[in-house]
Amino acid sequence: MNKYSSKAVKTAATVGMSLAMVLSAAAPVMADSSTAIKGGICDGLMDDKTADCGAQVYLEILSQLDGAKFSTVTLDNDMKALNKEGKKVNILEVIADYAAELDAFAKSGVGYTEKANITTWTNVVKGIEDYAGKGAIKAKDVQAGSDLATVMENTNAEKDADADWSTIKEGTYKEAKAALKELKDFKADYGKYLGIDSDGEYSNDLAGAVQDTYVSLNNNINEYLGVNADEDLSFFVLAFDTILQNDLEGKETALDKELEKGNDKSTIALILQGEKSDAVTALDPEKVELNNKTQIKKRIDLIKNHSYYDRFKDEDAVIAILDAYQELLDNIGTNADVLKSDEYNAFIKTKVANVKADNKVTLKEFLKNIDEDKELKTDKAKAEKLAGLLNSEQWAILKDAKEEVMDSIYTMETRKVGNYYVNKSDYTSNSTNSQRSTFENTFPGYLYALVDKEEGLFGYDLVEKQMNEVAEALEAVTSAIAKITPANIKATDKKTLEAAEDAIYELTKGGDYEDNLTKTEAKTVRAAETKIENLREAFDNLGTTAVAGWYDMGNGNWGYNNEDGTPAAYKWVASGSDWYMIKDGKMLRNTWLATDGGRWYYLDNAGKMVTNQSVDGCWINSYGVYMSPSYNG
Repeated sequence: MNKYSSKAVKTAATVGMSLAMVLSAAAPVMADSSTAIKGGICDGLMDDKTADCGAQVYLEILSQLDGAKFSTVTLDNDMKALNKEGKKVNILEVIADYAAELDAFAKSGVGYTEKANITTWTNVVKGIEDYAGKGAIKAKDVQAGSDLATVMENTNAEKDADADWSTIKEGTYKEAKAALKELKDFKADYGKYLGIDSDGEYSNDLAGAVQDTYVSLNNNINEYLGVNADEDLSFFVLAFDTILQNDLEGKETALDKELEKGNDKSTIALILQGEKSDAVTALDPEKVELNNKTQIKKRIDLIKNHSYYDRFKDEDAVIAILDAYQELLDNIGTNADVLKSDEYNAFIKTKVANVKADNKVTLKEFLKNIDEDKELKTDKAKAEKLAGLLNSEQWAILKDAKEEVMDSIYTMETRKVGNYYVNKSDYTSNSTNSQRSTFENTFPGYLYALVDKEEGLFGYDLVEKQMNEVAEALEAVTSAIAKITPANIKATDKKTLEAAEDAIYELTKGGDYEDNLTKTEAKTVRAAETKIENLREAFDNLGTTAVAGWYDMGNGNWGYNNEDGTPAAYKWVASGSDWYMIKDGKMLRNTWLATDGGRWYYLDNAGKMVTNQSVDGCWINSYGVYMSPSYNG
């Protein structure tokens, strides 16, 4: 057998293995060959083998999906399988028919993937039929007495006069709005399975009932609310949104400003007056200071005390305006606490020693000493000095102080002009004068100075970049090589080993990161240096071949390298009509294989994928996929 021909391998690799490489990772389910069930997917299984039947159904559904996502299934597509009556039906109906069997299979000790898939499938079917009625999927239509049927009847005024939603009135508005929300959520969750496309088009009665009822009820409610007619709500939102936008920009609002809605006009003063007899002549305050709680609360009260508020308080637009003001209040509360926070106290009080220093100092003092170093002439030089000396304990304190304290008081921003960045930083709008003064006295200016106009980097950014590199280097010489030993190192570990060698150079004497280490980290690095040297020696003695394609490893074992000579990590390789699996550069033999897609295969003593025969009582089909003990082709 010339299974070493690279031309044959390339040719075979282009043909379709997709059908043979997508299934869940479920273990083979052994079934009793004495059968009693007749018809459907589980024909040939015993009545009491519910889990085995569920396994068969599970495999059949995955076979029909053939690698496609379940979210692509609709009531009208051609993914079909046998139901319990032996008729070919849509996959959703199959799931509904075999829900109990699938559930039993999921509870039989299978893996996470199988459980997750089955939960997704059965939840979709249950969600549809809980709302549209039991049997709605099979009938592709709404079932009498279901929640959806009731909404349809009310929307079309077919039954109860007290629940006539064809023309919404004050007494029916809240109930109709709640029903619309439930219908909208149902459509969002299950519309795609019913076959409703992004344009609202559909091709079956159930999908049509959902889409048409949603459109009709939404239009009826909009008509009542005045999307086209109710000027009270429209002007209410327009007025308070205008005031909000002006407040956010620090501007006063002109009460005589005219707002337009369709052909109607009104001034902000008239809108604020509402049903009250007294005219509104001024706003209190005229504009809001965003760090003043009292003023922001007055804006909230202005909305809630309006004569129309009770009518419109549940409207999304009104809620959004109130939420915006509440967020401003919450931010002030947050800022008020940041100078009392654990992160701030750690920055000004916690003493930490650098690896080259015997004395311990607070991070505030450490940064201040660099700021006062007269040899450092620029902010960039100071930031680079800090980046070269900061250790991981100090970095943790600085990072927390930046995210919790600095960012709450000062925003570092840039804007690109031509080929360069300009500094657009400023204090946050809700920071107080006292907080700003404390900020300037606590955090040295080189942290928030723009030190690189070509890259748009602040001093803090240079420090962050260096400390991230230090963390990556430490990971490369510790956790990345933790499981590699001189005894188990292999050719595929080449990149990991080289990364560790590069990192150890930077972390040891003369490297860029030597001074960034704590004493504990420095000790860890010294131990890692010895391990890396031993790994290099073992790797160089591997004697791995650089030949592309197959090579003899002896004792019936074969290896396989990629075209660049590196061992193939995980791939199917073909020779003629036979398929072989390579893992970590070596051909697998005498073993069951569950692929990442999940289907089970068996590889014989020669490494060849077995087809059309039984192994360990399990029938393997013509694609090499395990089917079931009772299946015989």
